[in-house]
Amino acid sequence: MGRRRGSASVALILLVLGLVGVGAVSVAWWPLPAVLGGSPAEWRPATATVIESASCAASTKGDLVEVTVDGHRVQARYDGCGHRRGERLAVRVPADVSGEFVVRPAARVGSETAGESGLRQRLNRVLLTLAGIAGGGYILMMRWTTRRESGHSPPRDHTHVR
Repeated sequence: MGRRRGSASVALILLVLGLVGVGAVSVAWWPLPAVLGGSPAEWRPATATVIESASCAASTKGDLVEVTVDGHRVQARYDGCGHRRGERLAVRVPADVSGEFVVRPAARVGSETAGESGLRQRLNRVLLTLAGIAGGGYILMMRWTTRRESGHSPPRDHTHVR
């Protein structure tokens, strides 16, 4: 009877971990656009020139850059620091540039396109989430096993000396 109860509790733990895993993966797969910087359709590529370099040691808003948007040269903050004055950077500019806005680094050039980069980021979040859940489950299982073993071990009698 005790063995059935033990295997039932292990099955319950595994079921709960599985459900938490499915929920966490679905949340990690669905990034919130407002939190993560918007969807790729809300950004457009551009080239910016650094006007004023910001020190990376101090907490600043980033380098000041000049970028051409819809035929007009506009100054904006770059989401980065420490670039040389006059350096040209590949950037992403928000589709809506009314008011103050921040210019972000462009997606990496090479074998990755912006879509692949987004997919890779999603997969990284999913795998990181699953690793965390697996680690948490392992800790729960070890704790449960340790508690079970300590509860069923016979008391030690140190009165007999050989």
